[in-house]
Amino acid sequence: MEEKVSKKKKAAAFLKAMLPKRNAVITALLIATVVINIVFLSVASYKNEFIFDDAHIFLSFGEKLIFDAAFFLFAVLALKAVFRTPIVSAVFVMLYFCLTIGNIGLYYFGNTLIEAHYFSLITPYSITGFVPAWGLFLIFLLLIAVFRVAYIGIKKIPLENIFKRTAFWLVICLVLSLINSTGLFQRSHDEKYDKVINGFRNAQIIYVCQNQWIGFLSDVVFPSFGRIRSKFSPSVEKFVSDYNLLSEDFKISENVADYEKTIGDWALDVGKKKLPAIDTKGYRRIIYVFAESLSLAALPCYNDKLDTEFADKIFCNKKYFDITFSNLFTVGAPTLQGLTVTFNSHPNFNIQEQTGHVNSLPKVLQKQGFRPVFIRSASKYFANENLIFKNMGFPEIIGREDFYEDEKLREYIYGWGLEDRFLYDKVVEYIKKNSGEKLFVSVLGTDSHPPHGQVKYKGLKYPKREALAKSVDKKVYNWLNSIDRMDYDISEFIKKLEKEGLFDESTLIVISADHSCPLNNVSQKIKGHPRQNLARIPLLFVTKQPLPETDYSGLASQIDIAPTILNLAGGEKPAGWWGVSLFDPDRHRRSIGFDKGFIYLTEDGKTVTINSKKPENDREQQFIDLFNTVFKEK
Repeated sequence: MEEKVSKKKKAAAFLKAMLPKRNAVITALLIATVVINIVFLSVASYKNEFIFDDAHIFLSFGEKLIFDAAFFLFAVLALKAVFRTPIVSAVFVMLYFCLTIGNIGLYYFGNTLIEAHYFSLITPYSITGFVPAWGLFLIFLLLIAVFRVAYIGIKKIPLENIFKRTAFWLVICLVLSLINSTGLFQRSHDEKYDKVINGFRNAQIIYVCQNQWIGFLSDVVFPSFGRIRSKFSPSVEKFVSDYNLLSEDFKISENVADYEKTIGDWALDVGKKKLPAIDTKGYRRIIYVFAESLSLAALPCYNDKLDTEFADKIFCNKKYFDITFSNLFTVGAPTLQGLTVTFNSHPNFNIQEQTGHVNSLPKVLQKQGFRPVFIRSASKYFANENLIFKNMGFPEIIGREDFYEDEKLREYIYGWGLEDRFLYDKVVEYIKKNSGEKLFVSVLGTDSHPPHGQVKYKGLKYPKREALAKSVDKKVYNWLNSIDRMDYDISEFIKKLEKEGLFDESTLIVISADHSCPLNNVSQKIKGHPRQNLARIPLLFVTKQPLPETDYSGLASQIDIAPTILNLAGGEKPAGWWGVSLFDPDRHRRSIGFDKGFIYLTEDGKTVTINSKKPENDREQQFIDLFNTVFKEK
């Protein structure tokens, strides 16, 4: 018995000897780094809508706090042990806190998730765009103060046993790294998300929980190591390449006059131009319904090779057919690109996210007192769009996971998300609940998502289309049938708004598509359907106020939609918008498209193609310079 007690005492004595003695300075540094990381994680949680009662998020954040604190103290002690002076350690503390504070600001104002690393957003634009000159001076003073305090404190840490202290914190880092490599902390699965969305959510968690200093060293100081590291760790590089969100060439300008010659040479509508006067009483509700991937040529009333009637409630109903802009082309695809162009009225969707969507329609309408909300049947986390749409000006985004909270709706959530019929019902509920506010509601269903569209339609009844089923291939029928049913659901949506007293003279309903249907193995079987990604889409404005006379067949594109909505709502066109109101009798009839790096300008039956990476002459280079510029008004 005595022998066992003796062994326990020896083991306890060994562990005690291994543990470094407590030191007030080290404790203070520990508290400081934990506090600043808690601030960062709080901001990240707000931006990503993380909930702390999620066990995986709680564990991941806890692991980050412990690892970052251990790494921070290891670096501070190791630098003093090696250089035998507090100066180098104090410089590290200053830079570490500078980088962390920068990350807090960048995460709050921007979308760091689509960057390869945090530091890539710390550019002259990101600093001068959000921090005034006096703010930079205060930051400089703060950093000097941090250095001074750190120097005084670290100087008091004795060199005696400093290697033991250093080893202690290094062991904690290594143990946590080993556990983290198993994915225990950051791989979660929630039944309300499908496999793809769980992947996006996990990527957000993993990205937030990276150590910013290690990321800075591996991605900026030693980029070759960073590329090796990315092969063995979760990365957002594939997301960036897949969704084509960023461009290395972009510029922010406050002066359109610098580009007057280029604008004049190409006869563009960029600049602060007065919208034509329209005699409307204004609107308190603007409801924008996006039909997923709807090409005009997928509708029988616009494609005479589809000789079977369908989609006759809205798109091919004469009442709406006569007020449909029928020669409006897609500028960018798929969905994220199409919506970016539509809301920003700028053909270059690659430069909007990193420049902050400064001219987006939701932000413009918000200044007029509107409350923007984006309601979709798919997950709001798909392609990390919960972050992107917030940056675009939608403070509220409602999606699949929100509808999942209603047990009555769960059986209707499958495939891409909630069935459109139920989505529109929830939109009516939302508008009714907030009927006292000015609303800008964007609605995006998924039932007509190519190549097959929705097939199941649990418990819902629609008009039968037997003739359509007999006239086309089975796969083609599935997609065209989903378009027909989407058309029916939009019609029922308008009827329900009317029934609830929500469709009056103060309501404007916009119906269009996020983009045309891209070429796929189903669309290529449809006779008369274009074999390209940037085709025509429908656009119509449904209102109880009279609309001015206009040419509904005039050539146009997605960049013209935002100016037209603002024209009807009453407002001044931002200088950075490329489009023009479709109700302007003097507008240029032209379209512009951007696909796979090529820009297409069409006017008077002629198309000019410009390689955005390899212009053929100075005139094209000047156009590309303008194309890569976002104008931010002073």
